[in-house]
Amino acid sequence: MKILVVYFTQSGQLKGILDNIVQDMKQEAEIDFAEIRLVQPFPFPWSSATFFDAMPESVLQVPAAIQPMPAIMDKDYDLVLFGYQPWFLHPSIPANSFLQSEWAVALRDKPVITVIGCRNMWLNAQEKVKAQLQRLGANHIGNIVLEDKHGNMTSTLTIIRWLFKGQKEASKRLPDAGVSDRDIRDTQRYGKPILRHIKEGQTEALQQDLLHLGAIHLRPNLIVLEKRGVSQFPKWAKKARDKGGPGAAERKPVIKLFSRILITAIFVLSPITALVAKIQTALKKKQLLKAVEYFKSTQYQPGRLG
Repeated sequence: MKILVVYFTQSGQLKGILDNIVQDMKQEAEIDFAEIRLVQPFPFPWSSATFFDAMPESVLQVPAAIQPMPAIMDKDYDLVLFGYQPWFLHPSIPANSFLQSEWAVALRDKPVITVIGCRNMWLNAQEKVKAQLQRLGANHIGNIVLEDKHGNMTSTLTIIRWLFKGQKEASKRLPDAGVSDRDIRDTQRYGKPILRHIKEGQTEALQQDLLHLGAIHLRPNLIVLEKRGVSQFPKWAKKARDKGGPGAAERKPVIKLFSRILITAIFVLSPITALVAKIQTALKKKQLLKAVEYFKSTQYQPGRLG
């Protein structure tokens, strides 16, 4: 059996997750890792200016040039794991760039499992990836999501420390940033069930088995909160993009204003937004529980967050 693992990572966290998922597959499968690399890579740690300037292309799904990946075309893979992160509620620029590249044809007619490493919001990014996989003719059979399980404010502060200072490790008042080491190690439990389903050709039931193992934990209020962001981000992305491409001086005032509004929303308005989301969740409980089942599945229905 041949397995391809396509991924992008800056910090190495997602590579660690994928390594653990395939750990129990190694004796029975030939596993190839293919890292997505941009021709002009983003820095890590980021500067604030560079980070927020990536918003328009992330949201509008504008691809960047990636380094050639001809090796992934050489084999007929039985399974593809696609690991990515959300940026600004959308697939990261490297992930999106791969899916729109000539190399993504390697996913055609192949069973694909998506693996997401994130802070907490991933729904819209996954919907965009589902659409791309459908366009490519891939068979999306599974999804595994790992998130930072700390509270929203704590995870926001630790991710800022990690992104802009490169410090993942705990500091005096804040814990480690990102997905916990324990959660990363525990992903090893997915390997054998995945392998069994591929061998038996019973991929339709794989996602349910992954869910029974805890592959996705989704709170209904997250759907309400993410819908709010999804409705606003494209407006700002288009405003900035109309002024010019990445790094253009003409769009800097728009990016700066967006960053200030976003920071205010996170640190000042977040408690109010959370309360409103809680009320809406209670009022629309049945509707949201159905939505939870959809987002935990591999089904794709356009416009579910729009």
